[in-house]
Amino acid sequence: MFARQVQKTFRNHPPEITTLEVPAIRLAVQRALAARARLVETYPHWEAWRKQAKAIKSEVVTHLSDYLDQLRRQVEGWGGQVLEAPDSRTACRLITELVGRHQVRLLVKSKSMTSEEISLNPALEAANCRVTETDLGEFIVQLAGQTPSHLTAPAMHLNRDDIADLFSTHLDLPRHNDPVVLSRQGAKFLRPRYWEAQMGITGVNFAAAASGHLITLENEGNLRLTATAPPVHVALMGLEKIIPTLADLEVLLRLLPVSATGQRLTAYVNFIRGMKPQPGGRQAFYLILLDNGRRRLAADPLYREALFCLRCGACLNVCPIFQLGGGHLYGQVYPGAIGILLAPFLGSGVDLTDLCTQCGACSQICPVGIPLAEQICRRRTESRLHPALKVMTRGSSSVLEHPRLYRFLTPLWRFLARLLPDGPGGRWWGENRRLPMPAEESFFESQFPKRRTFP
Repeated sequence: MFARQVQKTFRNHPPEITTLEVPAIRLAVQRALAARARLVETYPHWEAWRKQAKAIKSEVVTHLSDYLDQLRRQVEGWGGQVLEAPDSRTACRLITELVGRHQVRLLVKSKSMTSEEISLNPALEAANCRVTETDLGEFIVQLAGQTPSHLTAPAMHLNRDDIADLFSTHLDLPRHNDPVVLSRQGAKFLRPRYWEAQMGITGVNFAAAASGHLITLENEGNLRLTATAPPVHVALMGLEKIIPTLADLEVLLRLLPVSATGQRLTAYVNFIRGMKPQPGGRQAFYLILLDNGRRRLAADPLYREALFCLRCGACLNVCPIFQLGGGHLYGQVYPGAIGILLAPFLGSGVDLTDLCTQCGACSQICPVGIPLAEQICRRRTESRLHPALKVMTRGSSSVLEHPRLYRFLTPLWRFLARLLPDGPGGRWWGENRRLPMPAEESFFESQFPKRRTFP
């Protein structure tokens, strides 16, 4: 099952983003982790904040329906319309219906992993609506025809030369590989789109149930323009983004920016509440509440803590597998440790637990204390109950428990491994990856060249 998923993943992505090692990712995560570590050292109450944030999220997940009803009443009270989507297909249908109702032909969109989760862009394009991503990283991967490789840094897998080539090819701009120049080029190209668009779609970082405030965090200012310039604003959020009150926001704002980008606070923190005035009248506002497996996850006593996630991406940054291959390796929207846990509920449903070394770094770094490694281990144990995996596990255990059998099979494995790159299996596994060749002799043989039998 896992092999089929890997095969599908590597076939669905171009070679340049499926190589085994992506140097740009390792450098980027090292910088993010270093910035986070410097800030955490200055926060003596960091562990207390983590416990407080976990208690807040636990309260929401435990009483999810009550807080949803409260949020709905508050948003409708200040003039917004609230729509519920039980699954991704319904969410796309609701949004495309709004596109048709308001005769939208050009749409701007800020970064939203929830919209990636429901595959919103293809649905909008099928409805003859042109979509422009306004987050610079999302805009870059849109030009490249790729998907985001990280929760907070969509273009992490691309370096400055890759981006310069994209801007030169797709935007017909002079080629520069200076990051400052590239940022200005992107901003200059995107700015007119806000005023031309008939609709803006944003995500939501937090939603205060008691007051009806929607809170968004950003660094570029594009989200604020996406939410205010067009005559129609659609906010898409997963059910887990709810918090009880605005007072609960304080501790979460201390944790999220530090864990995500190594900042004390993002450049912009937007509070959305009330109908925004427009030249032609008040702006229309719609809030889409997406379930898509979240209620089922909330009801699961073993894995419900996955809904505590703030989508900071810290567990990705510290993961040795993510550092090596990036987010596209996972073949779904949510990569890393949190993605492995969410896959059976919000993702493809495929078992990805083998994409974990059980180093435990993700559990230590999570700002809300989700025991990610422990839950992945439990999920992996459950997946081994599958009959085929049981046979494989017991077979490998038998070989490893009998030294003479292991020694007998070692030459056979060397022979088969050398045939693998040219065989039917190796063609899909090694097409875009560097597969190491087996050593001429085992470690035991190299240390004891005259002794060819195990004790």
